[in-house]
Amino acid sequence: MKIGKYCAILGNALGIHKLDQLVNSRPLATLPFDGKYRLIDFQLSNLVNAGITNICGVFSQKNVPSVLDHIRTGREWGLNSLLTFLRRSHSIYTVFSTADVLCNINLEQLIHVHEVNQRTMSVVYKKMPKEQMSSVNSVLDLDETDTVSDVKDYDASRYGEDDLIAMSTGIYIINTDFLISLMEVEQYEAAPRKLRFLLLNKLVELGALGYEYAGYMKNIHDVKSYYDANMDMLDPQKFTSLLHATQKVYTKVKNEEATYFANSSEIFNSQFASGSVIEGRVENSIISRRCHLDKEASIKDSIIFPNVKIGAGARVAYAILDKEVEIAPGIQVIGTKEKPIIIEKFGRVTEDRIL
Repeated sequence: MKIGKYCAILGNALGIHKLDQLVNSRPLATLPFDGKYRLIDFQLSNLVNAGITNICGVFSQKNVPSVLDHIRTGREWGLNSLLTFLRRSHSIYTVFSTADVLCNINLEQLIHVHEVNQRTMSVVYKKMPKEQMSSVNSVLDLDETDTVSDVKDYDASRYGEDDLIAMSTGIYIINTDFLISLMEVEQYEAAPRKLRFLLLNKLVELGALGYEYAGYMKNIHDVKSYYDANMDMLDPQKFTSLLHATQKVYTKVKNEEATYFANSSEIFNSQFASGSVIEGRVENSIISRRCHLDKEASIKDSIIFPNVKIGAGARVAYAILDKEVEIAPGIQVIGTKEKPIIIEKFGRVTEDRIL
C-alpha cells in the first residue's frame, strides 16, 4: 500500500449512548477495555495495520485531552479543519470509522474490494442479533450485487428475536475528491451536519457497495453492551477472534511489574493487567493495572479499572469500578448481570451498594 494514497478520519461514536457515569469525564473512545486497552485502540490499530498513518481525530465530547494523552498527538477538529486535513493529505481514498464499534477488521481487504468495484463509496455492515442493536444504529438493505438500496433507522418492532440485521458499522471508504466536494457544500449550510450523517445520507444515491464483516464485533451503545463486550474476553474463542486474529491490536505501553498473587489468593477464569496485588478471590472478572484486593475480599463477574482498592472482606459482584475507586473493608457492592452497578471515578464506598 503506497504511503499517502489513503487517509482516515476517526470519530468518537455513532450517536448519543447510554453509558451513564462511565462517560461523564471521558470520551467514549477512551473507555478502558479488557484491562489494558482503550476502545480507540481497535480502530487505530485497524488503520495502522492497513498502512494508514495519516489520521485525523474528531472528538466532540468533553475531556478531549484524555484522548490526546492516550494517542499522544492530534487535536479536536471541526468541519473546516477536516477540509484542510483532506486537502493537505493528497489522498485518493479516505476511511471513516468510529470507536463505538469494536472489531479487528482487515481494511486492506475492504480497500481492495472498493477499488476493484470502482465505487465512490463503500460501507461495512455486520449481521447482528436484535439484542445487540440500538436506536442509534442504521440498517441497510442490499440488492443481489451488494449495492445499498435503502437505509433506515433501527426500529426494534420490525424484527423478530432470531433475525440477523444488516447493521451499518459506521466504517466507510470514500473517494477523497468526492468527500471534499460534499463537505465544501455542507460547510455553508445554516446547520452543517456531522460527517457521519453526510456519508449515511449518500449511500443509496451513490450506489455504495456493502462489505460484510464476518468476524467478532460488538456494538457499544449502553452499559450492558460495554459490560458484555468485556465479559466476552473471558471466552477463549471470542478473545482470540478479537485480539489474536491475523492483525495485532496496539495500545499505549506501560512498563510495570507483573501482578503479584499472594498465597491467600484464589483465581478463577479472570484476566489481570500489570502492577496489581491480589490477596483475595477473583472469579470471572477483568482487573486493570495497579489494583489492590485485600485478604478475604472477593470480586466476581466484574470489571475493575486502574488504581482501585478493595478492602479486607469486601464483596464486589456484577460491577464496574471506575479509576481510583476505594471500597471500604467489609462493604458489599452488588449489581446484576442485566444491570451492572457502576461506581464512578474517585468514588469512596463506605456503605453497602446493592441493586
